[in-house]
Parts: sequence; C-alpha cells; structure tokens
Amino acid sequence: MLMSDIKQEISKIAIPHRLGDRSRLGVKQAQLEKGAGVKRFTKKHLASVVLAMSLLVPTGAFAYQTFLADELYGSFETLKARISSATMEGYFLLDAKMSQAKGDLSKEDYKHFKELLSVLTESKLEYANENGNIDYSQLPPEQLEIQKKTLFDIQPYFDQLNGLVSSQEVLTSEEYDAYIDALMVYQQVLAKTGITGPGELDKIPSEMRDEFQAASEVLDYVNEKQINYE
Repeated sequence: MLMSDIKQEISKIAIPHRLGDRSRLGVKQAQLEKGAGVKRFTKKHLASVVLAMSLLVPTGAFAYQTFLADELYGSFETLKARISSATMEGYFLLDAKMSQAKGDLSKEDYKHFKELLSVLTESKLEYANENGNIDYSQLPPEQLEIQKKTLFDIQPYFDQLNGLVSSQEVLTSEEYDAYIDALMVYQQVLAKTGITGPGELDKIPSEMRDEFQAASEVLDYVNEKQINYE
C-alpha cells in the first residue's frame, strides 16, 4: 500500500465516543491536517474501539512507522491475502487497540494479553472464512477447547480496553460461561451463513434463527449489566 493511501485511510477514521481526551485531540489534529471533518460513531460497546496515540504521528513520519499489528499478522498484505474482507482501517484500529493495551496494562498483563491475542489471530488465519468468522462446530475438539479457554481469558481485557467493568466481574460463573458460549455461537452463525453483520440478519435460515436469537439475547443482557453496573 502506498504512503498516500495510508494517509488517506487515516483521514477516514471516525473518533469513537469512548476516546480519551488526549487521544481525541490528537485524532482531530491528524484529521484537520488532511482537511477532513471530524466524525463520531455511537455504537454499543460490543463494537467499540479506541484509537491510540501511536497512530497520531506527523504525516512525514509514516515512512518510519511500524505497527504492533504486524507482530500478529506480519503485514496488512498478509492478512488481506487470508481474509479478503480485511480493511486498512480495521488494521489501523487493531494496531490502535494493541497500542492502547500496551499503555493501559501492566507489562505482565500486556504480555499475557498479547499471547492470548496471538492464539486468536492464528485461529482466524487457520479457520476463519473470508469475512474473518469461525464456524466453531467444524473445529477439532482439542482446538475448540483451546479457543474457548482463550476467549474466556481474554474477554476481561477487551472489557477493560473498552472502558467497561469486566464481564467476568458482573456475571456469575455460570453466566460468564454462557456469555463466552454466546459469543462463539454468534460468530458461528455468521460463519455458516456468510453474512457480515446485523444488516443481513434476514438471510439467516429459519433453522438457525432461534440459536442466533438466544445468543443475541445473552450479549444484550451482558451489555446492559455492564452499562448499568455501579
């Protein structure tokens, strides 16, 4: 990807509503330099992301910029070759999330988070469809166990990075286990049907709708508990 293309992608990135003040100002400055208007999105936390200061370097420094995401995928081109729906914007946001984790987590916790993320990354490259979704029902039993254990351990880190109370803290052990199962079922249905998100839910076959609806209700339940936690 040419340097001009990377600069153009930076100008398109919207500012998430949970962005810290310092990062928010930095993104605004980066966008103003490109003459772009500042955008925001207000999706529920399940899809929230936080841009990190590592992205906000002077445009002249891009030739020397390296991405933490490269440590997982090698490069954006490598990821794109395996998952055709991958976008440079998504790659920037993954890198931003990793940069945020490196700044927010302790050294030991960041190391653990990165190890867990590497397991998920390898599974995406090995088992995911062109949209990056995994049909967990097709995984070998031992791999399925590894994936669930990884999701079980990494979710509290995702919660923390999204500025939320840990789902593991607000749920009972049974509820938390059901939550991880629901996350997997949700992705599994997406993988089986080939759809990419909520805008295509009408394409879910009738025999999968009850399963998908049940998983969605669990995710909504956890979402509400985290938002309203005091």
